[in-house]
Amino acid sequence: MVIDCHAHIFPWLGSACGWDSQEAHVDYLKKYMYGAARPDEMARPGFWDSQLDIDFTVGRYGRMEWLEDGIQYFRQFMPPSLQEQIAPPEFMVVQMEHAGVDAAVLQNCKLYGKLNDYFAEAIHDFPGWFAGTGEIDEFKAHEHREIEQLRYIARELHFTAIFFEATRFVETDDPIGFAHSRMDPFWREVNDLGIAVLWNFNASKTHYMPQIRAFSGIVERFPDICSLVTMGFCVRPFIEDGKVSFPRELFEVFKKPNVFAEVAYPIQAGPVGWEYPFSEANELIRQQYGELGGQKLCWGSDMPNVERNCTYRQCLEHLSEHCDFIAAEDFELILGGNITRIMKLDLGQAKKKARPLRAGIA
Repeated sequence: MVIDCHAHIFPWLGSACGWDSQEAHVDYLKKYMYGAARPDEMARPGFWDSQLDIDFTVGRYGRMEWLEDGIQYFRQFMPPSLQEQIAPPEFMVVQMEHAGVDAAVLQNCKLYGKLNDYFAEAIHDFPGWFAGTGEIDEFKAHEHREIEQLRYIARELHFTAIFFEATRFVETDDPIGFAHSRMDPFWREVNDLGIAVLWNFNASKTHYMPQIRAFSGIVERFPDICSLVTMGFCVRPFIEDGKVSFPRELFEVFKKPNVFAEVAYPIQAGPVGWEYPFSEANELIRQQYGELGGQKLCWGSDMPNVERNCTYRQCLEHLSEHCDFIAAEDFELILGGNITRIMKLDLGQAKKKARPLRAGIA
């Protein structure tokens, strides 16, 4: 069974998408997209609380667009084929059938929305296809309201993991605030509920390793919590002159019990110029596989975003067809067995699949 540990479904991105209002969600999108294009501005104190004076629009064909000083700009956030900036569950099911993916874990990133209820509805409507991760307010995670939200996610929605955006703490003057002792009541509740955490860290050279070190401290205080680091061994903080060199310290963190790494390189290939079948990335996977073994790695795509760089099927096949150094039994772990164990998944429900008619198709 092939399980993608990193996929997204979402309503139209120009809507509230589970935020308190459409305006709040679009403002967050606007600052994220503008800040990604102008990192010096994003690093400015107060950027995330400021009023950004640009005319921003969630455009079509995967573009986020804005008018600034009379000049029209855009960022190609999604692939051009995502014409209306919407990825409903039925769209993802068709994509998965076409790529040969049996199920997907839905990562609950605030950029796409606050989608607990949207995920729960999709899981109900498409049994066996999806597993949800819960969204909470990371800045207030230690407060009673968010701990109650955590319980609701686990006990009422029956999600077996949360998606924790540690990268959001870079928006404040405390990029490792998620590891402060004041957060311990939250992490104790995660531990007691027996759910996993999918972590998202800031990929800049400045913040990545400090956040990883802070995460390592949480792992040591709460060793029974299963943690999957999304994007895994991230390329961007460690690339120099086209070469990637991971520090030994990073490997040691991933060798800790209950810490796992997502293998998600096609989504990272665009900025560094790698092309399918991503031989540079596959050499990094060879290194990680040699150090950690197959029991520590989980394949993820970041679909539909990944189709900026390759098709969904190619995202799977760069690993399954071009990493021949991986043993067959370890492929079973990387392509589904590990995430099943981490999230305690039960995806055995019968699926009603359409039967493709291939004859006569050129």
